[in-house]
Amino acid sequence: MNKWQQTLNSRGWKIPFVNKSLFQIGKELRPKIDAAIMRNSLIPDAAVQDKSFFPWIAELESNWQAIRDEAVRIRAEDIPSLGDISFDHGRIAADRRWRAFFLKGYGYRMPGNAARAPVTAALIEKVPGLVTANFSVMEAGGHIPRHWGMTKGMLTYHLALKAPREQEKCRMHIEEGERLHVMHWQDGQSFLFDDMFNHEVWNESDEDRYILLIQIKRPCRFWGNLIQEMFLKGVRHSRFVKDIRKAIEREAGKGATPAGA
Repeated sequence: MNKWQQTLNSRGWKIPFVNKSLFQIGKELRPKIDAAIMRNSLIPDAAVQDKSFFPWIAELESNWQAIRDEAVRIRAEDIPSLGDISFDHGRIAADRRWRAFFLKGYGYRMPGNAARAPVTAALIEKVPGLVTANFSVMEAGGHIPRHWGMTKGMLTYHLALKAPREQEKCRMHIEEGERLHVMHWQDGQSFLFDDMFNHEVWNESDEDRYILLIQIKRPCRFWGNLIQEMFLKGVRHSRFVKDIRKAIEREAGKGATPAGA
């Protein structure tokens, strides 16, 4: 086990007698949680999802230029590296050319950031089951190593805002059994995928890639939704989210407030 993983496992208060952090317990329970969610899923267990099941996507795509203008106006230089605001992303965010400008996450609004992107902030409020939303910038030469996500209870959406002209040099590989999905970004186009399938990202072009990255809850029947809510409530109050909020507050100069406050 590497030093980063050892530190990650040790973070947080240890439950008496069990001597494990909530992070460790959650990690051990995740396979059972994911299985219960998938038994109640309203959509198939597929790496790349059918966009027609999600009517809100059309409105985001139709407003992509306004969203792009806000993201580009903020500029990559003002968007912090994900590794600098989230220790828990350490291994996959070691390349500081991957940047994230959060607008909302786990029920918390980032008012300072939202004020700089009011059109986008208003549009994401219409997305059912939204968990997180951010402008994600992969700078020229950047790379995100092969990895998978947190839970089957979430899906990840990418809306391309400013894609490199050499599209073949900027790509994501998603592994689905023996099939390899090779995804490219094209301005104004989007796709939705399950990040629990192994995936890896490269930007080998000489231009930065800008996208709107959203995570949503997987559409599920009652019991699946209940499990998702319990899981996300735990994440919302975890050190993982608290550390990100503190870092964003430092960057924006304003505190995040609970959604609906």
